[in-house]
Amino acid sequence: MKTSTADIITALKTKEVYLQFPQIGRGRYPIRKIEPSKCKVGCPIDTDVKAYLGLISVGKFEKALEVVKRDNPFPGICGRVCVHPCETECRRNEVDQALAICALKRFLADYELNKGRIKNEPIKSSRREKIAVIGSGPAGLTAAHDLVRLGYRVTVFEELPVAGGMLYTGIPEYRLPREIIKTEIDAIRELGVKIELNTRIRDLNKLQRQGYGAIFIAVGAHKGLKLRIPGEDEFEGFLDCITFLRAVNLTGKAKIGKKVVVIGGGNAAIDSARTALRLGSNVHIVYRRSRREMPANAWEVEEAEREGVKMHYLASPVQIIGEDGKVVGMKCIRNRLGPPDSSGRRRPVSIKGSEFQIEADTIIPAISQEPDLSWLPKVHGLKISKWNSFLVDQETLATNLPGIFAGGDCVTGPRTVIEAIAAGHLAARSIDRYLQGKPLRDEAKPRERVEFEIPTQPKGKKERAQMRKLSLQKRRSFKEVELGIAKKRAVEESTRCLRCGLCFECAECTPNCDKRLVALTIPGEASGLLLRVPVDYAQFPLSNEPLQGELSWAKGEGYPVIVEPVIAKVRDDLCRGCGDCVEICDYSAPQLYEQENGVKISIIDQALCKGCGVCATICPSSAITMGHYSDGRINRFVEQSLTKKGIVCFVCNWVYNLIEDVEEVAGLRVIRVICSGRISPALILRAFENGAEGVIGIGCPQGECHYISGNETAEQNFQRAKSILRTLGISAERVKFERLSSDEPERFDEIISSFAEAIKKAR
Repeated sequence: MKTSTADIITALKTKEVYLQFPQIGRGRYPIRKIEPSKCKVGCPIDTDVKAYLGLISVGKFEKALEVVKRDNPFPGICGRVCVHPCETECRRNEVDQALAICALKRFLADYELNKGRIKNEPIKSSRREKIAVIGSGPAGLTAAHDLVRLGYRVTVFEELPVAGGMLYTGIPEYRLPREIIKTEIDAIRELGVKIELNTRIRDLNKLQRQGYGAIFIAVGAHKGLKLRIPGEDEFEGFLDCITFLRAVNLTGKAKIGKKVVVIGGGNAAIDSARTALRLGSNVHIVYRRSRREMPANAWEVEEAEREGVKMHYLASPVQIIGEDGKVVGMKCIRNRLGPPDSSGRRRPVSIKGSEFQIEADTIIPAISQEPDLSWLPKVHGLKISKWNSFLVDQETLATNLPGIFAGGDCVTGPRTVIEAIAAGHLAARSIDRYLQGKPLRDEAKPRERVEFEIPTQPKGKKERAQMRKLSLQKRRSFKEVELGIAKKRAVEESTRCLRCGLCFECAECTPNCDKRLVALTIPGEASGLLLRVPVDYAQFPLSNEPLQGELSWAKGEGYPVIVEPVIAKVRDDLCRGCGDCVEICDYSAPQLYEQENGVKISIIDQALCKGCGVCATICPSSAITMGHYSDGRINRFVEQSLTKKGIVCFVCNWVYNLIEDVEEVAGLRVIRVICSGRISPALILRAFENGAEGVIGIGCPQGECHYISGNETAEQNFQRAKSILRTLGISAERVKFERLSSDEPERFDEIISSFAEAIKKAR
């Protein structure tokens, strides 16, 4: 029974598929669909972690920081205070310890600062609409950053004398230096965002009358919750953590005594305790559950204990004790853990008769916060939840009033900085759609990214990079405790990455990649399915020549296939010995050799070649060809592809997997190439010689090309082909080059339809 590449793709998506080589006699190799890297999935803003780690590993720090900044305008801030869910998801945990992703992000931000940050060029407004953002925390500033880059005029209104929201008023300086906050907010200002400080908004309708076409409310959650126990409103020396931290962060001091008790187990509680310690107080923390259930970052709890904070786990406050109008202590009761509650943590149950008392002259509750909505007028029309937060559409952040959006902590309650940044991104997308008159919900389903691999065995254990820290003796000041990691150690740490996930996420191939590309082809078919296989021959029996194999996904059935390595080869007659390939290859596969006649040529060590195709793309004389992507094969495919008049579509390999179902479109023939830069004018003209009505090339967008300016070369080649067609009296509208981002694969249908219409008009 005959099968096709389409049948194989269908089987790979739905069944267990195996590859074996009967003539070798080895066992079966499972083929699996490559899932997105877990670190990227775990990040609320989908940061391309693998991409920037790969760039760090080869010393391309500026480019790595560009990758980070595509999704995150606060690399220095997040590199210090992010709770890094990406590290929790990291597959390296299965081997030893997660990659120090957060520390590496900070390394990049610090590298830029130490080198001297170049100011951003202001972005010229291209849209007439004005947008108001209320609140200058991470959610508001992220939305402003995105919207100004889209050409809108954006003003941020902040009632405090400083910008940053909780970044500035809630996080102590020993964790997040003020200069880092200022630098990254200044970078947003430089783009053209206006930030009005000391400005309290009282009337949303007035903003709309002033011409603001959309409003984003991002006021955070700056109101501490009550303990609801006797004595909390009766005595001097009782203040909530928000008031305490704000006072210290704005003025450097706060009115507290020498015996401080902090209540709570979150990051705000730990920040309050460590701050009070630096002000010279003896500090206790009372938390109703065990340390295991504590929601604060584990490393922050550990540092608090090391610095001298005394912990009282499984204890709850029951009464504030005072004398002469002042706090003198707190009565507590011990707990045991009962069944889990709605949070999933075991519920604390009081132990009768276990009361005890802690001496204190200051009590700081840090049990949670809620939004402070006192700035709203009595009649505002917005829907508010019972938790005093804004009710919004979770997919768009739209409130019940047209043109008004809300996001961040004022919607979710207190969450993390990275979640606030995610809310800012979502708000900006929704506001942009709203102002363009588009539906706020984008119902279009993006096509699935599809890649397949034969899994490799995990790498051996390597020690995780440890953050350098300020000595305990120097921690009675607000100097930053964590000091970053050195350049050499950052490079070493980045090489611990297992390189899991789709290759689309990877900006560069790097030396620590343990996979190589092969094409799995059915005999008689011109184009095969790309597959990633282990480099190690002990794990996978691949030589540098095509290998006969057999695919199976049903009992007793096997389908013959050819496994062909996608490796680079050099044509001696075309090679000029320029050395560009030697310079560009991170694997040292090409080397220059001098022949007897004194002429230098490049020779590629096929054992080192990973099949990335970078050398073939940048070769000025087209002397380097890639296995499976040879010019001869593509020419044969062009000659065989048109059984009737239609459109030939040359697609960059890195875009192809986004649109792998397009060959079913009537009259369309898709030909995959290693890079759009290898589509020569001769190849385009040959398609017309074989009956094509039109030729379109699809490549990567500006800045996303996996090679060096491959898409720019393609655009030039298509322009040359157009010029030749004009001299032949053929409409140049029958040739087109388009760039398609991996973020918008659904545009492919629009591109092809538009091109088909243009061809009809050109007849």
